[in-house]
Amino acid sequence: MNSSSPSRKPRSRRIGQVRLRRHSLVDNGGPFLGLGSSYFTALWRCKNDRERLESDLAFLSEQDFNYIRILSMVGWYAAWEGREIAPVRFTSREGKTVEAWPDYWRQLQDLIDIAYDRYGLRTQITLFADAQLMPEKSARIAHMKKVLSEVVPGREHKIIMLEVANEAWQNGFPGESGVADLREFTRFLAERTDLLVATTSNHEDSFTDLYADSVADIATWHFSRDKGADQGWKPVYDPWELGRKPGFPPVSSNEPIGPGSSVNAESDPIKLVMAAAFAYVAGLPMYVFHSEAGVFGKTRFEEMSGIRSYRPLLNLLPGDVASWERNDGKESESVFTAYAGGQPNRYWTDVREAKDGCIRNIGTRKGSRFVHVPIGIQPEGLLLEARHAIRFQVYHPLTGKVILNAKKSAGERFTLPPGPGAYLIKGTLLKK
Repeated sequence: MNSSSPSRKPRSRRIGQVRLRRHSLVDNGGPFLGLGSSYFTALWRCKNDRERLESDLAFLSEQDFNYIRILSMVGWYAAWEGREIAPVRFTSREGKTVEAWPDYWRQLQDLIDIAYDRYGLRTQITLFADAQLMPEKSARIAHMKKVLSEVVPGREHKIIMLEVANEAWQNGFPGESGVADLREFTRFLAERTDLLVATTSNHEDSFTDLYADSVADIATWHFSRDKGADQGWKPVYDPWELGRKPGFPPVSSNEPIGPGSSVNAESDPIKLVMAAAFAYVAGLPMYVFHSEAGVFGKTRFEEMSGIRSYRPLLNLLPGDVASWERNDGKESESVFTAYAGGQPNRYWTDVREAKDGCIRNIGTRKGSRFVHVPIGIQPEGLLLEARHAIRFQVYHPLTGKVILNAKKSAGERFTLPPGPGAYLIKGTLLKK
């Protein structure tokens, strides 16, 4: 590898190939929560700006991210002019000819090695971003074969997942024929590697059409960026429905709303961090921080709101929490009854003009242990009633500071202040 930056000891580098156990990621160190960051320009920077690449990777590692999501090709659209990633010679939509990188495969190898060997970051490779660069199906298959033969061998422990395409409906896989090719390509990869394989997030085709009876290990999906609903909390709770969809693979929140994201952006750290917390508790093993710095890279990761706030969450949540038995906060398995407007088992959207309560209070349990994530707490706080004898701690999600350390009997009530608008609650059911 050609780099003037000195090597450094990886920060908490995990070892072994990543596998799935129920809804949890596992490697030789056991289960862990996947916390990734979009880094679409990573391969371009590996070739053209190693110093910036290593600075970015060092920063992400220091914030306890454990993987990056990269594009293996891009450049069809004008927005990528000057940042093209070219495994082959192509002509862009605007008619610009871009020559193939003669050292493309070495650069992709180097990127994966640098990210893992120096910074402990695994790589999610999204194979086809602007697949229009390779209009012929045979060329696309050849690209997959080359990744499997030139990149994967010896790096299985450095690659967290292969994803066939990024938002494929608008990036070279339109309509029914596109869905058929995506499913075929997913099977092609799955039959030739034991790495985790995902397909894409296809907004113009339903989740069911894409992932029903699929061989995909993970379903990568891009959830709502609608900030107009429920005081902006919809993007946080949107993964619930797909988190445990029977007969379908576990889901990654693969490109959620974030600082500088397209359509709508989110800069509130509490919503950004709770989006990850909610996803994990809802049964999703992976969450990707998505920001402008991770797309075009005109800004730096250090400038992105909320990016320094995920470490307490990873320290607080068990690595296998995505595989615990979840509940929607109203089911009998919930440890708490949540009140809004004086009514039990209601969220404030259920009670007109309620000035207290929360928008969701999902939970999950494993034996006597439990976790709850109340979000969208109203100005007059959240009244909770214990359904069991419990001991628990309420944590501030951004700092990990204990807000309340308490023991409650079944039927005993208490009120959480509005505080940051959301909390993380961990505890244990006590023997009767």
